Amino acid sequence: MNKAHGLYSCSTRLLKSARHILAKPLTTLVNISVQEGQFPSRLKHAKIVPVFKDGDETDPCNYRPISLHSIFHRIFEKLMYNRLKLFFNKNDVFYYSQYGFREQRSTEHAILDIVNKIHLSMVKGMFSCGVFIDLKKAFDTVDHFILLKKLYHYGIRGVMNNCFSSYLSSRVQTTQIGSFLSEKERTSCGVPPGSVLEPLLFLICINDISNASEKLLFYLFADDTNLLIKV
Repeated sequence: MNKAHGLYSCSTRLLKSARHILAKPLTTLVNISVQEGQFPSRLKHAKIVPVFKDGDETDPCNYRPISLHSIFHRIFEKLMYNRLKLFFNKNDVFYYSQYGFREQRSTEHAILDIVNKIHLSMVKGMFSCGVFIDLKKAFDTVDHFILLKKLYHYGIRGVMNNCFSSYLSSRVQTTQIGSFLSEKERTSCGVPPGSVLEPLLFLICINDISNASEKLLFYLFADDTNLLIKV
């Protein structure tokens, strides 16, 4: 109820108290958005609030950017998220060794899987070699064109692909420090930070990474990747 929200929004408490009035017009707006393949432009404006971590307060690198979206943005997104996740799970599209942001999977499962593979190799008298990769700025550098092509490849086509194209394109953000709000800045890449769809779209973007090699075994936890080879 007390979660912060971005621009062009209202409080969650107000929205819930007026749900009997707002449910029908919101449903109409969501349906029109999907039917026309257009995500509302006003809702693509994110407010960035820098939160200080530690160190020198004058160094911008010591702040964590928190992205706040409109509560209506979250409603639109949640519906898109539920449908997209249902489609991918129903068709068993996700890479089987992806353990990040998936239900009933965790880092413990990933570690157990890796250790089990190494143990089986040792029993067979083989050696295992692993490379651990942590991609830098992974979520922020997703190419929209590539992501949309992958959505098309997995079956998200036609008007729904247009809807995701509209959702990703022409996004802007402003930074707020105290009462000061900066000018709008357009974002040209990356999945929207702090959004409901952010982790799911990133998983889709890297879902085919295992096709890079037939010899390596890939174990993924979102952007943390382990490459394992048995010799």
